[in-house]
Amino acid sequence: MQQRSQARHWIRPGACVLSIPRYLSETDASRLFASLRAESDWQQGSIRMFGKTIPEPRWTDWCGDRDYRYSGRLLSAKTWLPALSALRAQLESDVAGVGIQLASGFNHALLNYYPDGDASMGWHRDNERELGERPVICSVSLGSARRFVMRPRVRERRAEQLEWSLGHGDLLVMYGDSQVDWEHALVKTKTAVGPRLNITLRSVVSA
Repeated sequence: MQQRSQARHWIRPGACVLSIPRYLSETDASRLFASLRAESDWQQGSIRMFGKTIPEPRWTDWCGDRDYRYSGRLLSAKTWLPALSALRAQLESDVAGVGIQLASGFNHALLNYYPDGDASMGWHRDNERELGERPVICSVSLGSARRFVMRPRVRERRAEQLEWSLGHGDLLVMYGDSQVDWEHALVKTKTAVGPRLNITLRSVVSA
């Protein structure tokens, strides 16, 4: 694990987060960014929100050992890219090493590509039935830094909001009840920024 000394756990009522800046070295992060950007089959899918079907505000690809469904969209099992197979093995070991338990290992990876600051993801939770009762969401950021925000679902507690500027090679792991009591977002920015690529690994426990 790179920069283990900078690892920090953020523990709040209903939320547990592990943050490790520069988890991947500059060289490894740049190599992975170039590989995934070129080799992934980027698609702009559609999602269901508030009873409407809308285009996702980002481009996605995925790989995984099991089917995974979110927001009404089915992501069928798909062969892992070699670069991601190595990363998931490393992350499974490192996450277990700090005491975060996975239901079925990291058996699915959702890739998100944000070409500019207007591409974003609104407030949501990764709480699909397939992820079990206490999902672990492991996020690796590549490319330009973007603002990532978490807040309690209860409006009266919004002052407890947490935020990070997630940049090239940074790791963020949400665990515990983070997908039950809190929600998160990647917010838009009017500042000129380059592309960002995000890998979110998760443990699918049922199809």
